[in-house]
Amino acid sequence: MDANTEISRVAIVGTGLIGSSWAACFLAHGLDVVATDPAPGTEDKVRQYVETAWAAVDVLSHRDRD
Repeated sequence: MDANTEISRVAIVGTGLIGSSWAACFLAHGLDVVATDPAPGTEDKVRQYVETAWAAVDVLSHRDRD
């Protein structure tokens, strides 16, 4: 893999607390996220988690840039 290759999309397998947290973090850094989990209602749960966590993740991600 070329060291200069930019990553623009990530995949997450498992969207429990940790997977959803990574999704929010990756989205806050401008990446496209594809997630999968066989549990019922996964998409709604992940979207709700990201929406709830967005303010904190956005603040923390901008702190890294300052």
